[in-house]
Amino acid sequence: MPARAHVPETGVSPTIDLSDVRASRHAPPEQEAPDSATRAEEDLQGRASGAIDGARAVRLSDEHPTVDLGSLDTRARSGLDRFRGSEPDPVREAERRVAAAARLRKRQARRERRRFSAEARGRRRHWIIAFAAVGALALFVGAGVFTPLMAVKTVEVTGAESVNAADVHSALERFEGRPLALIDDAEVHRALEPFPLIQRYAVERVPPHTLVVRIEERVPVISVAGADGVELYDAAGVLLGAADAAPAGVPVGAGALTDRGSAAFRSASRALRDMPADLRAQITSASASSAQDVTFTLASGITVLWGDADESRRKAVVLQAMLASLAGQPVTRIDVSATEAPVFE
Repeated sequence: MPARAHVPETGVSPTIDLSDVRASRHAPPEQEAPDSATRAEEDLQGRASGAIDGARAVRLSDEHPTVDLGSLDTRARSGLDRFRGSEPDPVREAERRVAAAARLRKRQARRERRRFSAEARGRRRHWIIAFAAVGALALFVGAGVFTPLMAVKTVEVTGAESVNAADVHSALERFEGRPLALIDDAEVHRALEPFPLIQRYAVERVPPHTLVVRIEERVPVISVAGADGVELYDAAGVLLGAADAAPAGVPVGAGALTDRGSAAFRSASRALRDMPADLRAQITSASASSAQDVTFTLASGITVLWGDADESRRKAVVLQAMLASLAGQPVTRIDVSATEAPVFE
């Protein structure tokens, strides 16, 4: 009787001893087996074929993994749901955020590179402009100092009225042919020093070849009688010349005014210097015993008590107003020493 196959209690198909099956097949027929034996053999053969098919299925499962269609269907549905937005995938969301951050970082890096490169170009441009300006200035100074390109060819003298302009021009001819930048103001001062009528001056260099000297002359404000006429003095007591008679606007001084070093002379000369020229032209004489009692005499015969030299411009305004308001009246004396309370007689 054929042996039964030993079926282990595992998930793997039972192992069949095929040698017994082959022996039973090739055994000589003896006699009709009862129906139960036939049925057992058929049952045994069916089990063997099932075992063989199971073994083949095991080999196929080793080579090709079994695919669970139910799980595939579930994954497809979940992916579709994620795609539709019902259940977003956190991994994909994180990947998208990382990619967006990377793109933003690249754009920012490009902007920073462009910005810094533009700033660098701007700094280089500014430095180039600065160096070019300095170089041009150095070249200009060098050309003006060390070459005859900016040498003096013309000397102009302005403001000369009483002083002889031709004499001043002759004194300044020494600077012709010298570069403008090398002309020293001290040398100009020495050239103009012999002219006492020049009170102050200014030197102007006009490129490329012109030297302009603007002078301001001394103005005679008081005269003092001398042996051969009158001597003319300015407010500083500098002798400006002599004349046969005192010119208009240069009153003759008397008393302490004849001493050019006295306080009375300084006070009277300052008052005459600070008043308007039209008012000074009406004064014919001046006298004083001290610096506080300066007195002027007008051509109309009116005596003006001026006082000291303080507030001379204000006193001049008050005096002019009083002369205008008292015109035609017999006035002999006007006191403007106190501008707040002028008095007339």
